[in-house]
Amino acid sequence: MMMARTAFYQLSVLMALLIAGPLATSVPAFAHGAGWQIEDTGNTKTYRFGYTDGSPMAFAEVVVTTKDGKVWQKARTDRIGQFSLGLGGTPVPDAPSELHIKVADGMGHVVQLTYQPTDTTADTVTPGGGQTAAVSSVTAIQGTPALFDLPIWASILFGCSILTNLFGGLLLWQRRQMARKQSN
Repeated sequence: MMMARTAFYQLSVLMALLIAGPLATSVPAFAHGAGWQIEDTGNTKTYRFGYTDGSPMAFAEVVVTTKDGKVWQKARTDRIGQFSLGLGGTPVPDAPSELHIKVADGMGHVVQLTYQPTDTTADTVTPGGGQTAAVSSVTAIQGTPALFDLPIWASILFGCSILTNLFGGLLLWQRRQMARKQSN
């Protein structure tokens, strides 16, 4: 029984070193959300898609569809995450009243917008969540962050919670093993 306890403690220390070793050094976080901003230049709407850490969604796939689901345009963002939608200076009779813009980088980040021209002076852009934002000359980046875009104190608390649950589970497992051996 003493040998099982020693093996458990050695396993616990090994697990702690494996988990805490990489956490002891400063490692940048790679989890982030995606967002967008728009620049209104009259006849052209230029969208810039990027991540919440400021880096662009370069060469992401853009699919623009009409309200009834027909593909209006397919493209890719450029190296700085920009995509331009040119609709002309005057309303075109066959132009759709609503366009859905979906941008996906192929790694799980997706931004969805709805473009609805209401009149020639003000256009609205609706993110996938249903909010409507008035388009001015340039808007700040908008979007939702990923789950793990947490402040440092919350990240530390989350990590401590994981370690506590891990070691608590190992301790319960050890006690059950010891109880089984004593009952046999």
